[in-house]
Amino acid sequence: MAFFVNTVAAYVSGQIVQAALLVAFEFADQTVRVWSGLGDLAAGGETWSGIGELGSISNIESAIGDVAPQVTFSLSGVDPSLIAEALANSGNVKGRNVTVYLQFFDSAMQPLDCPYAIYLGLMDVMKVKADSPTQRIVELTSETLFTRRGVAPWGYLSSSSQRGLYPSDAGLDYMSAMQNVTTGWPWL
Repeated sequence: MAFFVNTVAAYVSGQIVQAALLVAFEFADQTVRVWSGLGDLAAGGETWSGIGELGSISNIESAIGDVAPQVTFSLSGVDPSLIAEALANSGNVKGRNVTVYLQFFDSAMQPLDCPYAIYLGLMDVMKVKADSPTQRIVELTSETLFTRRGVAPWGYLSSSSQRGLYPSDAGLDYMSAMQNVTTGWPWL
């Protein structure tokens, strides 16, 4: 499957090809789609609201080794009435998906090809910072999907964790006694 067929064709024909970032925040109550330009944009079958210079994204790094870097999304120039709403809705954030897409455009700012996902993470914490006495910045951090890869999905493989979920289940009572035990198989 070929990627960016129209983008490559436009570039090869000598057209100016531009790029922008699109971000989809999947909050618990709604999905908010924004892009780094101005005005509304129709791309990938969705409508994206432009935030222009008011928004920024920290560096997006690949997870290497056991390090899972965070990405911070910032929105400056926030209306004071939205500050209380942002703080009140911080419960709609934790563990929800955020996706960053790369979108290519021709010289007339018409989308070429579909948006291409370059980052998928889980939203973590939303907080408000004061840039000046009248200026506020809303910051939202996200973590890669690998951040909690060492943690069992619903608990630990231990008797206490299992009994917390199912009080009468004794299936893991002997788990600690079975560690580092060698058993021959088949039993004859």
